[in-house]
Amino acid sequence: MLIRVLLFVFLAYIFYVALKAYWLSRKSRNSRFVDPRKVDDMVLDPQCQTYVPKNEAIPQEGNYFCSRECARLFLLR
Repeated sequence: MLIRVLLFVFLAYIFYVALKAYWLSRKSRNSRFVDPRKVDDMVLDPQCQTYVPKNEAIPQEGNYFCSRECARLFLLR
């Protein structure tokens, strides 16, 4: 009788470990995808032609720049 109980506890533990490993692998697989609601819009700097997140860009006269230096050079043209 004791051996049956120990065997049942052992099998339940193995099932628990396997289920936990499956859950963690599924969770990490889903975390590789980016939530599109959390992605900032990217804007093109007309001076150096690089893309910058809109919330980090410097707006000047209807354009967005990656730095004040790029804005200055572009506006001097």
